Parts: sequence; C-alpha cells; structure tokens
Amino acid sequence: MSKYDVLGLHDFLMHTPESGVKKILIDRQRTTDAHCNLLLKIAKGCSPEDFERHFENQDFPKVRMGPAESKIKEKFWADCTAVLLERGILQPAVAGKIAA
Repeated sequence: MSKYDVLGLHDFLMHTPESGVKKILIDRQRTTDAHCNLLLKIAKGCSPEDFERHFENQDFPKVRMGPAESKIKEKFWADCTAVLLERGILQPAVAGKIAA
C-alpha cells in the first residue's frame, strides 16, 4: 500500500483544468513546464492503478518525451513529490476503514 493518496492525486490531475494545475505546480525552480507536462501526460495516459504503480516505482509508462522532459527524468518523481506535498495536493494515505 502506498504511503500517499496517489489515486486522489490522479483524480485531481484528471479533473482540474491544465491551466490550474500549471498555476499551482510551476515555480520555475524545482518544477517547470516540463515537469507539469510530463506529470499530466502520465496521468492522462494511465489508469489510476497504473499511475499509482509508476508513482510508487518511480518509473514511467511508454510515453513520448521531448528533450526537456528527458532532461528532468532522473529526478522527476522526487521533485514532483516534494512540490505536491508542499502545495497540499498530495496527501498521506488514509488507513483502511475499520470494520464495525
């Protein structure tokens, strides 16, 4: 089980307008247009479960990456995780429901 609510993150990325996601994430220091574009590309190209698997394994689905995206690939997941946590978009996973 993930220590973060990655499925909630996927849902946020899928249902928030791209311009809104960019305004929240891009700070031009740790996260750039390339980070945001690659994150959205992965989210839109994967099922929620596949997105969670790639997030946890810190790997990538088969997506076409431009030169800017290829350049950030090595630290991509660490950079995104830090910024998403800082901005309050990525939340800790909620423990499973307790049986009554």
